[in-house]
Amino acid sequence: MTDMSTVMPTAGVKSGFSEKWRDPAIRGAIFKVCSCLSFSGINGLVRYFTLSAKEAGLTPIPATELAFFETIFGLIFILPWILSTGRGAFKTNNSVAMNMGRALAASLGIILWFTALSKMPIVQVVAFKYAAPLFTILGAKLFLGEKCGWARAAAIGTALAGAFLITGHEILYGEADWTAVGLLALFPMAASACYVASALLAKTQLKKDTPQTVCLYLFLLSLPILGLAASFDWVTPLAWQWPYLIVMGALLTTAYVFLQHAYVIADITYLVPMSFTRLIAGAAIGMIFFNEWPIIWTWVGSFFILIATVSLCKNEVQTMKKNDLSKSAPLPTAA
Repeated sequence: MTDMSTVMPTAGVKSGFSEKWRDPAIRGAIFKVCSCLSFSGINGLVRYFTLSAKEAGLTPIPATELAFFETIFGLIFILPWILSTGRGAFKTNNSVAMNMGRALAASLGIILWFTALSKMPIVQVVAFKYAAPLFTILGAKLFLGEKCGWARAAAIGTALAGAFLITGHEILYGEADWTAVGLLALFPMAASACYVASALLAKTQLKKDTPQTVCLYLFLLSLPILGLAASFDWVTPLAWQWPYLIVMGALLTTAYVFLQHAYVIADITYLVPMSFTRLIAGAAIGMIFFNEWPIIWTWVGSFFILIATVSLCKNEVQTMKKNDLSKSAPLPTAA
């Protein structure tokens, strides 16, 4: 058999990969996509514990309680990463109001999101989430001073059109009315607004603290909020449910670690379209595990979202390379 190592240009492949990996746009996109896939796994478990359990005649676990257990186990899994920086992880340079504000926004977002998953199929909940880019662009422009050029605006507009195609057909075909869709849509849309507020606060926090410190205080301050919310409708989990709750915590840890690193190296507005990965992953989870087969409108809408994401990523890479070249160019000298 021919030794392919003597034929394949491995050195060139490795160097090419290393060069791409050093690009912050590429790394930021990969980190965000990995985070979205982890969050998608959580969505599937929430759907299983709530809506599917109810349909199967089992006792569902309330959304607030799922959020509480997810945070507890998430903190346990994330502690080794947090403590990797030593005691410095406990020292924050952000104000109490800043840390508490983000914890409150994130906690409310989780509760609203899990509640939406307990009432609607995954792909619909995720599709409604795409009102979030509007909140993100506005918030990033107002509070972070980030620019939103025509390429970003066009990509996000295309993605929003795709999200409408996925959900709007129910209204057009008379399968649901505006009131029913509107009330249900409030849950994921309000959750998205909370997540955007949390993301904007995180971007600000990371200017003064390490990702480990930001994560630590998010978990610690979210626990009492979620615990209080869960206490009003508590259901003791059964023995077989505990492993799944632990897996939710592990997925949450993975998602936050990737997300924090993405926020450190990339623009928050640039990262928005990467979250559309959750729509495709949500559709896949719905088909495989819950027999929720998307119709043609779902695929058309998903295609719009995919095109928007790829085109924006390509444009951002080119823009960052141009900026790097302009910074490295020698300054003109006086004649």
